Amino acid sequence: MLLLRLALAALAAYLLGSIPTGVLIARLFGWPDPRRHGSGHTGALNTLRGAGLPGGALVLLLDAAKGAGAVLLAGLIAPTPWAVPLAGMAATAGHIWPVWLDFEGGMGLATGSGAIAVYYPLAVLIGLALFGLARAFLARHRPRAVVAAALTLPPVLFALGLSPPVFWLGTGIALIVALRHLSEWDAGGGMIGTAEEAMESASG
Repeated sequence: MLLLRLALAALAAYLLGSIPTGVLIARLFGWPDPRRHGSGHTGALNTLRGAGLPGGALVLLLDAAKGAGAVLLAGLIAPTPWAVPLAGMAATAGHIWPVWLDFEGGMGLATGSGAIAVYYPLAVLIGLALFGLARAFLARHRPRAVVAAALTLPPVLFALGLSPPVFWLGTGIALIVALRHLSEWDAGGGMIGTAEEAMESASG
């Protein structure tokens, strides 16, 4: 019975994460489709490029809310703390590989951060700090900096002595995000405008 509840929690989280927020918001407000800008992803950064700061900020918040909602819902569906990391990873994967858009979505940073922030918000700040350091030492190449920061986060979380479910919540999401950004390893990573620079640190 518990396994069935865990499976339902993971499925619900994946479907919630799969909601293409950037695309839907663009259609609702008549903004350009985020897939037609920059990297072609569906997240807040491309929405920012097409719709400006209000659009990018709105999608960023909604994408983070998907992750937060997924882990909170999982706690109601399955009475075990292990439902939380499972749901966080599923929601992040859903944002990256959404069933509604032929598995072509965003980068997972905002959704993953929203899921982690519910249980350990300091991990999000640590991740941002690691990203900043990685950018400084990797010629400001964004995808490689994200991979470096994501792979560095798990040992830092382990050293902090977190409970196993919270540790695996952060670690699992970090590894999924790293895997997604590996596909952008050879993409350009030069400097961009100030508003986009701030947005990219938290969006996908």
